[in-house]
Amino acid sequence: MSPSIPSLFLAVLPLLTGALSAGEDLVVDGFEGERFGDWKATGDAFGNAPATGALNGQMAVTGFQGRGLVNSYHGGDESTGRLVSAPFRIERRYLNFLIGGGGFAGETCMNLLSDGKVLHSATGTNVVAGGSEKLDWKTWDLAGLEGKQVALEIVDARKGTWGHVNVDQIVQSDLPARMDVRKEFKISSRYLVWPVTRNLSGRNRFFLTLDGEQKPLACVNIALSETPDFWVFTDLSDYQGRTITVTSDLPQASKKSWEMVAISDTYPGEETLYCEPLRPQYHFTSRRGWLNDPNGLVWENGTWHLFYQHNPYNTGWDNMHWGHASSTDLFHWKEKPDALFPDAEGYMYSGSAVLATRDQVGFPIKGEQALALFYTAEGTRSHVPGIKTTQGLALSEDGGAIFHKFKGNPVVPHRVAENRDPKVFWHEPTKSWVMALYLDGDEYGIYSSKGLANWSPVGGFHIPGNSECPDLFELPVEGDSKNSRWVAWGANGRYVLGGFDGRSFTPQSPPQRQYFGAAYAGQTYNGAPGARRVHIGWMRDNGGLEGAPFNLQMTLPMEFSLAKDSKGGIRLHIEPVPEVVALRGSTKEWRNLVFKQGDQDPLEDFSGGSFEVEAVIDAASTASEMGLMVFGKVPAIWRKSDQAFSGMEGPQEPVDGRMNLRLFVDTVSMEVFVNGTYTGRYLRQRSDAKAISLIAKGGEARFESLRIHTLRSIWR
Repeated sequence: MSPSIPSLFLAVLPLLTGALSAGEDLVVDGFEGERFGDWKATGDAFGNAPATGALNGQMAVTGFQGRGLVNSYHGGDESTGRLVSAPFRIERRYLNFLIGGGGFAGETCMNLLSDGKVLHSATGTNVVAGGSEKLDWKTWDLAGLEGKQVALEIVDARKGTWGHVNVDQIVQSDLPARMDVRKEFKISSRYLVWPVTRNLSGRNRFFLTLDGEQKPLACVNIALSETPDFWVFTDLSDYQGRTITVTSDLPQASKKSWEMVAISDTYPGEETLYCEPLRPQYHFTSRRGWLNDPNGLVWENGTWHLFYQHNPYNTGWDNMHWGHASSTDLFHWKEKPDALFPDAEGYMYSGSAVLATRDQVGFPIKGEQALALFYTAEGTRSHVPGIKTTQGLALSEDGGAIFHKFKGNPVVPHRVAENRDPKVFWHEPTKSWVMALYLDGDEYGIYSSKGLANWSPVGGFHIPGNSECPDLFELPVEGDSKNSRWVAWGANGRYVLGGFDGRSFTPQSPPQRQYFGAAYAGQTYNGAPGARRVHIGWMRDNGGLEGAPFNLQMTLPMEFSLAKDSKGGIRLHIEPVPEVVALRGSTKEWRNLVFKQGDQDPLEDFSGGSFEVEAVIDAASTASEMGLMVFGKVPAIWRKSDQAFSGMEGPQEPVDGRMNLRLFVDTVSMEVFVNGTYTGRYLRQRSDAKAISLIAKGGEARFESLRIHTLRSIWR
C-alpha cells in the first residue's frame, strides 16, 4: 500500500534565489507602441515597428504579453539585423524578459551591454527544424550593477533554420521571474518522483548529476505541475547508496511543484499499474511515458532483452532514453531502469545490442563477455550547441544493469544527413562485426570491424520506398540450410532479398512487403536460440492513448521465415511466436461451419478485450467477402474479387485453397496474420459493441475450423 501524498514528500527543501522584500517593477519596454521608440534598428530583420504576432510564413507565436513584441522574422530566416536600446540605469536586482526563437549563442540573442562589453546574453531554445515559437521567461541577476548605465542589444545574425529571435516584456524587478534551483538526494529509495502535466508548454530543462561528477547523467525536459495529471519517475534501482543532484532554472510559478519532487519507495498511481483502462494485457507497454522503436533486441543466456525509445517524463515524444525490459518467454516482461540517458552527446536514438566475447571486443574488458549497445547520439538535440549526429557504444559487464559509455566515442563519426539506427551483428564466415546504418533517403551503409570500436565503410544497399531502422539477416528458404537468402529490411516493412559476403549486399529480388498497418521500426533479435529470427516492432499511432499515463505499445513478438509462393518466388513469411499459446485460457471451437448473412452468429455471446481467433476459411466459398468484424466497426475481411485483405496492400492469395487467419485483440489494438502476412492497428472501440462477429457477404463462407481463445494478462 502506497503512503499518502503528504508523507511521501517530506524531502529536501529547494534552494531558491529571491529577495525578502520587493519594490515596484520597472518596465524597460513592453513593445506596445506603433514604433520602436528610442530603440535603433539596423538591417531588415526587425522591420520598423513591433510585430503583433506571427509574421508571413511563420508558425504561431505564443507566450508574449499584450499586443506587441520584437520579432526578427521580417523577410523570413534569411534576413538579419540588430535592435539596440537607449541607455538606461540599473535600479533593481533582476532583469526579467520573455525570449524565444533560435537558440544560437551570439547569433539569435539578446545581450546586456556596458561600456561596449557583453555582460549577459540569452537565446531562444530552437536549433533544429520543428520546435515552437513560444516565448519563455529568462532572468539575469544584476547584482553589482546597481546604478550603472547599460543598454540592450537584440541580435539576428543568422540565416537558415531558426535564424530569428523574439523578445517581449523586459522588466527590472527585485524578484526573479526564474529561479536557479538545486536539490541533492542520497539515493536510499527506488524512485525520484515528479508531478507532471500533459500541457507541455511549461516544460523546463533539468540536469541530473551523480556523485558531484562534472558531466550530467541526464539532461531532460519535464513539465511540472502542483496539480499533476499523473506522476512519473526516474528509476534509480541501480544507483542505490549514491548521491544524485538535480538542478534547473525554473519560473517562480513552479515553486510549489518543485517542492513536490522527492525520493520515494513508490509513486502515486503505482497501486493501479497495469490495471489502467487502456492498458494492453499481453503486449509490452512502459510503466510510464511514451515509447517508440524497439532497440537492442538481444538474447542472452535464456533472457530476451528489449530496449526501446522511451520518454519517461510524459506521454509525447521527447527526452529519448533507452528503456529496458527483460523476459524469459517473450511475454512476461520485467521492466528495468532506463539504460541510456540523453546527455551532452544528445538524445539516445535507435540502435542495436550484441553479446560479445572477450576475443570479439577488440579492447580490454573485465569479464569473459560484455553486453554492448550501439546507439545513435542525436547531437542536434544536445544541450551543448554545435554537436553532430554520431554512432556510439555503451558496455555492460553486469548483465545489463548499468551501461558505461565507451571513452572513445563516437565509434562512427557523422557521415551524411541523419545517419542513424545502427544494426550490428557478428558475421561468422569473415570473423567480423557488421553494421547496417541508415544514411539518407532510401540509402543504407554497411560498415565492418574486427572489434567493437573501429569501423570502416565497405558497402551499402537501397530499399526503394523505405527509410530508417535497417536490419540485415540470413534465412534458409523453407528450412533448407543449403538454400538461403539475406534479407535487407527497413522501417516500414519493405525488404529486398539477396546475397551478402560480409561486405557487399547483392540484391536478388525487387522490393517486397509483408508487414502493414501501424507496425513500424521493428528489428530482429541477435543471438536467438535455434537460429530463430524473432522480430518485435513498434505500433505507432497519430492519436495515441489519450488519457493514459503511458503511450503506445510494441507488436506481438513474431517469427520470420522464407517461403515460396504459388509462382515459385520467395517471400518473407510472418507468424506470431509459438510462446503466445501459453497465454490461452478458455477455448471454443467449431468445425466445418457454414455461415451466411442472417444466420445466428456462433460468436454472438463472446465478450472481452483480450482474445485470439484462429480461422481457416475455404477460399472457394460463395461469399464475395468473408472474415471477421471487431467491435462492430473494424474489419478483418478478405474480398474474393481482387483478393484484398483489410489493412494490407496488394492481393493476398489463398494457400492450398485456404485463407489461414489469426487475429489478436488486446484492449486498444488488433493484429492479424493472414497466410504469413501481417497488419496491425489501434482500435477506438465502443463499450456497447460486440467484441467479434463473423462476416459473409454475397453468399456463404465455409470455416473449415474456427477457434476463439481468451488470453490471460501477462501482468497478473
